[in-house]
Amino acid sequence: MMTMRDLRRRLDEKGAALPFVAVMLVLLIGMAAFAIDLGWIFLSSSRVQRAADSAALAGVVYLPSDTTNVSAFAVNGAQANGYSVGTVNGNPTGTGGPDDLAWQALADNKLEVTLESQIDTFFLKVLGFDSLDIARMATAEYIKPVPLGSPGNCFGIGTLGSGIFSTLPSGASAAADLCDDSVQNFWGAANGRRTAKQHGDPYLVTCGFNCPGSNPDFNPSDPFYYYGIDVPAGKSFVEIYLYDAGFYDRSNFAEAGDEDDLTNSTSGGINMRYRFFDPNGTPQIPQDNLTDASCNGGGSSTLSINSETSSSTYRNKWALMCRINNPAGGIYVLRIGNTSANIGGSNSYSILVNTNNVSAQPIPRVYGINNMSIFTNQPSGSATVYLAEVEPIHAGKVLKLDFYDPGEGAGNADMTVLAPPGVSGFSCNWTATNGDSGNSCQIDTTIGGVAQFNGEWINMTIVLPQAANYNCTTDCFWKMSLDLNTSHDRTTWEARVIGNPVRLTPNQ
Repeated sequence: MMTMRDLRRRLDEKGAALPFVAVMLVLLIGMAAFAIDLGWIFLSSSRVQRAADSAALAGVVYLPSDTTNVSAFAVNGAQANGYSVGTVNGNPTGTGGPDDLAWQALADNKLEVTLESQIDTFFLKVLGFDSLDIARMATAEYIKPVPLGSPGNCFGIGTLGSGIFSTLPSGASAAADLCDDSVQNFWGAANGRRTAKQHGDPYLVTCGFNCPGSNPDFNPSDPFYYYGIDVPAGKSFVEIYLYDAGFYDRSNFAEAGDEDDLTNSTSGGINMRYRFFDPNGTPQIPQDNLTDASCNGGGSSTLSINSETSSSTYRNKWALMCRINNPAGGIYVLRIGNTSANIGGSNSYSILVNTNNVSAQPIPRVYGINNMSIFTNQPSGSATVYLAEVEPIHAGKVLKLDFYDPGEGAGNADMTVLAPPGVSGFSCNWTATNGDSGNSCQIDTTIGGVAQFNGEWINMTIVLPQAANYNCTTDCFWKMSLDLNTSHDRTTWEARVIGNPVRLTPNQ
């Protein structure tokens, strides 16, 4: 039972909690203020990171040599996210800032970017922090085009072996030795416009199945094949040689250019056209390389060959197309086509890249970009041909392979797609434009002497295994095993990996 004394005691204590409430309120307000600043810092850090990511992705494609555009497009990437860059690698940009950007190349296709920005605070000012510096780093890598047909410094050297190099200048002997290590069993090839499409070239000919007729795959605005000439940075010169660059009718399939069974011209041979372009910022799209390479050491960026008058210069010979002294590193583009609107036939050729200290890693490379039109001339009717180099970086993606008019042989013939050593756990699924399909990496292309895919496309899909089963190291080339029971086949192959060619990678 409460007495009067207890009641008076409670009334005397009614204001005792106020100081504690006041102290707690100050602490709560301070924590709330601090939380606001922490949230602001976190949000600002995320924004700076996003801008650094954009800067790295935008600038990386201009490596290794176009440093001006690396800086310019990295700045554009940051500014597109709301940051005004005042310095790049410590050099003023003229915009006044206040943000700073720095970058360094970690490889010829990998760029590290650091973006630093200053933010104002809110309630932290009472503790003396009027502003804070936030720096974030991002690393981006661009995936080079999938190299087709060659792992080295030459493309399409057929089966002639070292004898093919007898006409090279002595200064290119090391390049010849390096190339001779890459057995390829095919020539590069291009058909004249009036050659029937089913002879194996779907893109350079205007004829459909058995001329006359139309070819829907012919693109009059882009009737070319493209080759990447991948030049490492720091070389003192680079030379591009062509073997048997003109069209010459022959009677022996062992020789370059020997496809007289495809020659249906009575008015002369194919007039070949070669053009050499500087690198640009879209290595996956060779069609937009538009600046002619500066052949300041000899030769020319453009070469036109009238086969009727050029036999002594090009037939069975290597000829220098272009030499560049002190070249910028990067992926140059060699474009090949012809202007023989009313002439048929098929021309075969080879490409060789020479440079100083040619075998020093990384070596110069030449390869088909997106597709390659070739003439296989394996001497025994059986050979393995380089198809497409797919690095482990593509693990888990989809490899698309397309083959036009493939595997025509004698008796029974087949072709088989082979994975690189160390790659397992995948399957091949294919369909053909004639309605055939299968789920095997081996395709019977000729049965009882009857070609199954004459003038047809085969479209193959391979879901690449995940990284645990994609362990190729020194050799990441998918290859094609050909068992044709004959000495030659004219065909066109394509390869591409489905996925974004530019990506962010972990920072070092």
